[in-house]
Amino acid sequence: MAKLSQESKNTDLILLKVATNEKEKDVLKYKKEHNFASPIFLEDDAAVSNAYGVRSRPQTFFINREGKIVGRALKEMDWTTKNMKALIESLLQEKK
Repeated sequence: MAKLSQESKNTDLILLKVATNEKEKDVLKYKKEHNFASPIFLEDDAAVSNAYGVRSRPQTFFINREGKIVGRALKEMDWTTKNMKALIESLLQEKK
């Protein structure tokens, strides 16, 4: 996801990472070590995780321009493969 974060800097793609029960210093260290350009939100109460039904980590959600979940991945994936880029591009092509 860090590579995709770098590649998507000047596009309409928005990547948000949520860290549950993590210390801010550890999250900042992660961002620096992995050159992660997108925001990482800290949550102590797992409100976001609970709202999206997250039971295991990592999970990735694809949310369209209308805020509807249109896809979900239940494991770590290489988001820079040809197929993943095609999926992301198709979502970005939706009407604004």
